[in-house]
Amino acid sequence: MIIMKLSRLHHSGLLLLGLTLTFFVFSCQSEANSETQQETVAAEEQVDESLRSSVKAKHLVETADVKKMYDEGKAFKVIEISKKDAFEKGHLPGAVNFWRPDYEGEGYEYSGMRASPDEMAALLGSNGISADDYIVIYDTKGSVDAIRFLWILDMYGHEKLAVMNGGKAAWKSDGFELTTEAATVQPVLYAFNNAPDYTRMASIEDVLAAMSDTNYVLVDTREPEEYQGVPYVSKGVCYPYKKGAFTYGRIPGSVHLNWSDAVDLKGDHRFKSIRDLKYNFAKAGITPDKKIIAYCQSGVRSAHTTFVLTEILGFENVQNYDGSWIEWSHNYVNQKNVAIERDIEDAEHSKRLAELEAGLKAGGE
Repeated sequence: MIIMKLSRLHHSGLLLLGLTLTFFVFSCQSEANSETQQETVAAEEQVDESLRSSVKAKHLVETADVKKMYDEGKAFKVIEISKKDAFEKGHLPGAVNFWRPDYEGEGYEYSGMRASPDEMAALLGSNGISADDYIVIYDTKGSVDAIRFLWILDMYGHEKLAVMNGGKAAWKSDGFELTTEAATVQPVLYAFNNAPDYTRMASIEDVLAAMSDTNYVLVDTREPEEYQGVPYVSKGVCYPYKKGAFTYGRIPGSVHLNWSDAVDLKGDHRFKSIRDLKYNFAKAGITPDKKIIAYCQSGVRSAHTTFVLTEILGFENVQNYDGSWIEWSHNYVNQKNVAIERDIEDAEHSKRLAELEAGLKAGGE
């Protein structure tokens, strides 16, 4: 009896020792695996934000990525957003060409508004693009028009799409060839796979509400002259304000940050580094703790700024005011239901405009 109990005790002790050793080894392995995972994550997080290569985004691809897709025979569609003459001088293989009037909505009292989902579906389908296609979009100026087009498609529910960083300028800078050969297009029936998500777009009512809310920052992404409300000269022509608007000025309380400060327009048109982007926005008082509404003339440049803030810098509360200054100035002139700000009054504006026109005339004589 005693021997049996001792034997059982000995067996139980060995079993307990084995379990303890197993637990110890498992714990050590788990701890080692955890440390390895933490080291991997830490290594991934150690990005040099001073380099332009630090810029990554869900809907952004590099020229090398697109070239690889061509070389591997991947199936995808390509859209160049540009005027026809720029497209015909050379474009990416298989690309189709759209310009702003092609995706401008009908039924408005002013120009520049986005096309409806049905209008966009008709445009895409007539150019051989289906809802399941992966679309690469690029343009000729810092991705500003490509991103506006992407912003519309993404909002309406197209899932697989990206903008090529730097557009045609980067493609040429990297030594990749263009073609003048026209793409063969077979029209298809296009229907968005998802319902539109309008939460990323601000209405005029949203802007009016934001003006009295200190949690919001309104960002004017236009040129300095547009923001200040002063006449200017562009390509040898004098303008009292940008064509399409109804008057000059800005939305009251808005801060200014030119959309083009985010890209290298003097070089390959790619985005600037994460460090530079963060610095520029912070300097203008545009920080992640605020709710942001961006606007411009017609929602194009502000879509670009919206993309930078949300997809590159990770801001959570950003909307693009698609009606922008065209809608706002229309309401100011015709409805009298919104206010505006200006740096100068009408008399001074007229004086400066006359001086600019006189200068141009004298220069041409």
